[in-house]
Order: sequence, then C-alpha cells, then structure tokens
Amino acid sequence: MKILLSLLSLLLACLPLRLSAQTPHQHDYTGSHGMVLFAANDSLLVSHLPLYRPPHDYQLVYEVTLAADIQQAVLAQLQQNRLLTLLPADFDLRRMINATTFTVNADIYQGHFERGGERWLSGIAVTFNRQLYQRQLPDVNKPADNGSYTAFSHHGQMFLLHQIGTAPGYDHILKVSALPQVLQFHQSTPEQVLGAIQQQGIKVQQLYLETQDFEP
Repeated sequence: MKILLSLLSLLLACLPLRLSAQTPHQHDYTGSHGMVLFAANDSLLVSHLPLYRPPHDYQLVYEVTLAADIQQAVLAQLQQNRLLTLLPADFDLRRMINATTFTVNADIYQGHFERGGERWLSGIAVTFNRQLYQRQLPDVNKPADNGSYTAFSHHGQMFLLHQIGTAPGYDHILKVSALPQVLQFHQSTPEQVLGAIQQQGIKVQQLYLETQDFEP
C-alpha cells in the first residue's frame, strides 16, 4: 500500500511538468527583430519590421544614433536612396514597446537582410534614443482595412506610415513634402496611394515597401 501511495504521489508531482510541456509554445519577446533604416535630415531613424504573429505584431519607429563616423557613412548611403536594413543582436522587444532608451550591437545590410541583402557593417553599437511611433497590428481574425496612413515629422521632414491592416496588407514608409488632404485612401495598392498623393502636387518618395510578409 505504501509503495502504491508513493507511486501515486510521484505521478501527481510530475503531472504539472507534463501539462506544461504540452502547452503550446509562446513566441518570446527576446529574439531577432529586424528593422529598416531611413533618415530625417541628419537624424537616423529605424522602423521595426512587423509580422502578424505576436510578439512581432508592432509597428515601432525610433530615433537611433551610431558612432559619429559610422552615422555619417550610413546617412551618405541613405542620401543615395540605398535600402539599408538593421539586424540587432537578440534583445527584448518590450524595450522598444515601452519606449525605453537602450544600446544593442547590430549588423547593417545593404538591401533587405532576408531578401538577398549583403552585410555591410558588423557588430556596431546602436543606441535607441526615443520612440516616435507605436501601433499594434489588428487581430488577424478581425477585418481591418489597408487604406489608412499616419503622419509624423522629425527634424523638419514629414513621413507617412501605412497602418497595416489584415492580410493582404503591406508595410509602407513614404517621405512627403506636405501633408495630403486626407490620410484615408480608398485605393487598394501602394502604387495607387503614391499616385493619389502625387495628384495633389505633393512630392513623395517611397522609402520602404514590403508585401511578402503580409500575404494571406
């Protein structure tokens, strides 16, 4: 009887561990969080590359700084309309979500680091100074349109950031010379949005466009 009770106690003690092992894996906030780089005059900005799945489902724009000589080299590349992406070492995305200031080492790629881009700079210190924008993507199970943009300005330059809706969505960053009359567009594609802005006599430059990560 004592042996039977001992075995029962052991099974009960192991049960929480077995249940825990069967719990679906939750994505961790600490991990790889890629970003695209762009410039507001002499200020360097990054935009987190979001995904529909948590915890990557955040649009986040930050002002960052690098060592002075490296920052000038990066700004020079951006002035030539080069696409540069940033791949930091693993860090907790909640640092960005909570608008904290922190420093992490990162690699910079010419082109998209997941789309054949080439590593240009390795292990450079990037200081995340100030959050400029934050938005969590809508629940994938709840319809949300893809016609809305939000505007923000920094260091004398103005930008439009697409508010990503449900699939098929897209990540889209524009630099504009003036605010459009409205920030809600009925057009369904990034190209049509560009045309609608240009028809208002506004100079517009497409800084970044990603569609592949937001397909159904």
